Amino acid sequence: MSIYDSANSDVDDTFLSCSSIASSESCDLSYVSLSSNLNNEFSNCHKTLNVVHINAQSIPAHYSDMLTSFDNNHIHAVLVSESWLKPSLDSSFYPLPGFQLIRNDRINKRAGGVAIYLRSHIPYTIVSKSPSEYSEKAEHLLIEVRLGYTRMLLGVCYSPSMTINYFSSFEKLLDDFSPLFDSTIVMGDFNTCLLKNDSRSNSLTSIVQSKNLHFLPLQATHHPPNSEPTLLDLIIVSSPDHVLKHGQFTADCFSYHDLLYLSYKVRTPKPKKRTILQRNFKNMDIQRLLEDAKDIEWARLNDIDNIDERVELFNSLLTNLFDKHAPLRPVRVKQLPAPWLTDKIKGLMTKRDHAKYRYKKQPTDDNLCAYKELRNRCNRVCRDAKRRYIHTSIENCENSQLWNFLKTLGIGKIKATSNIDINLSALNKHFSTPPLILSDQIRTETLNHLSDMPVPDCPPFNFKLVTGRDVKRCISAITSKAVGTDDISANMINSVLDIILPHITNLMNLSLISSSFPSLWKNAFILPLPKIPSPTSLTQFRPISILPFLSKVLERLVFEQFSSFLSGNQLLNSYQSGFRPGHSTVTALIKVTDDIRYNIDNQNVTVLALLDFSNAFNSVDFDLLLGTIRSLNVSPAVTSWFETYLKGRQQCVRTDTETSSWCPVLAGVPQGGVLSPLLFSLFINILASKLTSLYHLYADDLQLYTGVPPESLNTAVSLINDNLAIISKWVKSFGLLLNPSKSQAIVLGSSRMLNKIDFATAARIRYDQIDIPYVTSVKNLGVIMDSTLSWIPQVDAVSRKMFASFHSLKRLQYFLPFMTKITLAQSLLLPILDYADVSYLDLTEELLNKLERLQNLCIRFIFGLRKYDHISEYRARLKWLPIRLRRNTHILCLLYNVLNNPSSPAYLKCKFSFLCSHSHGRELRSQENKLLSIPNHNAASYSDSFAMKAASLWNSLPVSVRLSPSLATFKINVKKHYFNTLGWQI
Repeated sequence: MSIYDSANSDVDDTFLSCSSIASSESCDLSYVSLSSNLNNEFSNCHKTLNVVHINAQSIPAHYSDMLTSFDNNHIHAVLVSESWLKPSLDSSFYPLPGFQLIRNDRINKRAGGVAIYLRSHIPYTIVSKSPSEYSEKAEHLLIEVRLGYTRMLLGVCYSPSMTINYFSSFEKLLDDFSPLFDSTIVMGDFNTCLLKNDSRSNSLTSIVQSKNLHFLPLQATHHPPNSEPTLLDLIIVSSPDHVLKHGQFTADCFSYHDLLYLSYKVRTPKPKKRTILQRNFKNMDIQRLLEDAKDIEWARLNDIDNIDERVELFNSLLTNLFDKHAPLRPVRVKQLPAPWLTDKIKGLMTKRDHAKYRYKKQPTDDNLCAYKELRNRCNRVCRDAKRRYIHTSIENCENSQLWNFLKTLGIGKIKATSNIDINLSALNKHFSTPPLILSDQIRTETLNHLSDMPVPDCPPFNFKLVTGRDVKRCISAITSKAVGTDDISANMINSVLDIILPHITNLMNLSLISSSFPSLWKNAFILPLPKIPSPTSLTQFRPISILPFLSKVLERLVFEQFSSFLSGNQLLNSYQSGFRPGHSTVTALIKVTDDIRYNIDNQNVTVLALLDFSNAFNSVDFDLLLGTIRSLNVSPAVTSWFETYLKGRQQCVRTDTETSSWCPVLAGVPQGGVLSPLLFSLFINILASKLTSLYHLYADDLQLYTGVPPESLNTAVSLINDNLAIISKWVKSFGLLLNPSKSQAIVLGSSRMLNKIDFATAARIRYDQIDIPYVTSVKNLGVIMDSTLSWIPQVDAVSRKMFASFHSLKRLQYFLPFMTKITLAQSLLLPILDYADVSYLDLTEELLNKLERLQNLCIRFIFGLRKYDHISEYRARLKWLPIRLRRNTHILCLLYNVLNNPSSPAYLKCKFSFLCSHSHGRELRSQENKLLSIPNHNAASYSDSFAMKAASLWNSLPVSVRLSPSLATFKINVKKHYFNTLGWQI
C-alpha cells in the first residue's frame, strides 16, 4: 500500500461529502482556483516581471496553500503582508521552491510582519525595513532588485489598523528611496480605503501623487462577510506605461483579502539551471570495482620521486577507475514542493476554497457550516498525509541519510545561501589579502628578533615515517564529505581503501621525506558564509576553505606528530586552550571563572578585558610564521615542508551558481585546514610570553584580567593598559589587527565590593588612545558573565536558545517518530542546556529550577505532554537525570578526565591532589581509595567553584566508582550510582 493510500481514501470520502454540499443551489460552478487563475494570467508573460501580493494572515498556517497557489514558474516575486513569522521560525521551514525568503518579522506582539519571496536567481539588496519591535506603526520591507541595467525598488507595506497614522513616515520613505531607482513597485495592505473620500484616503493619495507615483485602479480588495467591501490592498508604481497587465483574484484559501498581481515590462534574468556533477556510488558493482582496482598497476607510483607528479598519477588512476564504475553525471538540482500534497489533496483544498467563496457570496449558517466542515477535514487530511510521509521516509532512511532528510524539513543546521549582489572576485580578493601588509623593514626586524630567541633545550623536531595504520586512522577521523579541487571524494578513497592504502601511505611519506607539500592540494574552493542574515558588504562574510580530502589526511598526520612534539616539550603556552587535546572552551572558562571566584573569596574585584582580533586567521604572515616555527628548534627539513604548505596557494570563491576567478593567497592559514588552529596558536604564542597580567587564550580570543581590592582599581587598570601597550606593539610587528570597538571590559566582584567603586571617576581601559568602555555583562566563549556572577543573563540566554530551537521542532512534534524525537532532543536541545554548565555552578535554586523546567520542555516534546502533566515517570523512562544530578555527572566526568588524561590542562590538574598523609602513626588509605583534598577557602562564594565542587562530589562517590578503569566506564558507573539514589530500575 502507498504511503498516501489511507490519506487519499479519506480524501475520497471527503469528496463524497463535498458533493452533497456542492449540489445545493448556491453552488457556483464558475469558481476557479487561485493557482489556475495565476497560471492563466501569466501564461503569456514570459519576458516581464510578474509580481503578486497576498495578505497571508500567517504563512505557517497557510503554508500548504502557499505551495499550491504559487507553483508557477512565471511568478518572480510574492509580496506578503501579515506573514506572522517569528525569529524562532527559520526561513527553511517555509520555503517556496525556486524562491529565496526575505523577511521583516514583528516581535513583542503576535501577528503582523512582512516578507518577500524573490526568485533565487535574482540578486537583491535590502534598502530599508521598519523596526521589528511592535510600536503601532506601519511595517515595511524595501529591496533593490537589479534586472539587467534596471535598478528597481520593490517593496511591501502593511498598516496594522485603520487608526494608525503612518503617512509622514511613508512619505519620508518614498522621498528617500524612490528617486534613486529607475522604477518603483510597492504593494501592500495599507488599511486605508480609497473607495472613501475621507482624510486618510486623501492623505495617502496626496503623498503618492506628490512623488510622481501612481495607484493602479482596482476594485474592492477586502470582502469580509456581513460587511461592506473596502479597497485596502494597493499597487503603487512609478511608470504606469510599463504595466502590461494588473488586477486582483479572490484568495479565499488565505483571507478575505484579494490577491493582487502585476506584470511589469522589464526584462528579467533567465534562471540558471543549477546542475552538479555527481557520482552514483549506490549503484556500483562493488565486486567488479574491487577486481578492477586490483588490476591497476599502482606500483607505477613508486617509480616517481616527484611528489606533484606522483599525486597527479594517483589522481588519474583513481579517477579513471571511478569514471568506469561510477561516472560523473550531471544532476539537476530541484527544489520540490511538499511531496505529501497529492493531486487529490489539492482538489480537496480547491473544494474548501469554493465553499468559502460561497459563504462570502451568501453568508448563511448552512454555507458557514459547510465551509468549516471542509476546512477541518482538509487540515486533517494534510496533517495525516504529512505525518505518514515523514514517518515512512524516516523508517526507510539509513542512519547516514537521516539528518539530510531532517534538513529538508527545516531541522538542524541549514546550509547558508545568499544571492545578494556581491562581486565574487572582489570578495575573493578581500579574503586572500591581509588587512595589514607589513613593510619590509618591520618584517626584517621581527624576523631578526625571532632568530635571536633562545632555542628550546630539546632534540630538534623531524618527521617520522607514517604507517598504514596511521593513515587509516586519519582517514576515518575525517567526517566531511566535501570534495576539493582534485575531485577526489572520501567515498572514492574508502571504497577501495584496502587496496590503495599502501600507496597512499607511500604518498604521505614521500611528502614528508621530500619536504614538499603537493601543489595540487594547495588550491581551495572558498565557501562564503554570511555573518549576518542579509550581508551587504565584503566584511560581513566569513571564508571557509574546501580542501582536497587527501590533503586533510596529510595535515592530520603532521598535526599528530607536531602537536606531540610541542606538548611533550611544553612549547605551547600553558594558558592556550584552543584546539589542543584535553583542552576546550569549557576548561578555559573554568580557569577564568574560578580565578574570579577566588578573588571574590578574598574580597577583591577582577578587571577583565576581552580582546577582539580582526580577521586573525587570514592575517598570519607566512615569513613570520615560518620564523616562529624555526625558533622552536624545528629541523630545516620540516621548516621547508611548512614553507611549501603555506606558500603558493590559490583560491576561488564558489556559490551554488557562480565561481570567481582564481586568486593567489598572500597571507593566512586556511580556515578549514587541520593544521590551521595549531599554527595560529604558535603564531600568537610569543605575545602571551610577554604579558604580565593574568591572561587566557582560546585561539585568537584573548582575555586579560587581574584581581585587586576595590580601592586599588586604578592600579589594576594601569596593569591592563600596560599589557595592552605590549599587545599593540606586538600586533604592529606581526601584522595582526586588534579591534578596540569590538573589545569589552568589565569589573567583576561581589555587590558589596562593587559598590565601593565610583565608575564615573575610575580609570579607563585604553588601547591605542581608544577607550574600551566598561559593561555590566560580557559574552565570554559563549557564556554570558555579569559583574556579580549571578548568572541570570546566562540562564536567560539558555532559555531563549532552548525555546527558539524548541519552536523549530514543535511544529513537527506530532509528525516525527518517537525515537527520532529523542534523537533530536539529545542533539539539538540538551546541548544548549549542557554547554559549559560546569563553569557556572553557583546558581540559585530559582535558576536551577528554571533549567529543570527547560529540561522538562524536552521531555514534553518527546512524549507530547501538556504543560501541567507530571513528567517524573517519563524522565525515568528516558533515563535522564534531573538537572542537578545531570550537572554533577558532567562535573565528575570532566574531573575524571583531568585526573587521568595526560593531555588535560595543567592549569586544572594543579587544583587537585590526592590525600596522602599520616595520622596517629599509621598511613591512611586515602591515596589507595583516591580521595581528594578539599582546598581551603574563606567564604561561600568559592565553595561553588569547580575545584571545590568537583573534589567534594568525587569524595562522595563509592570507591568502586572512583576506581573505574576508563572514562566511559566511569560515566556509566556515575549514572548507575545516581539512578540508585533515585530508586530507578537500571
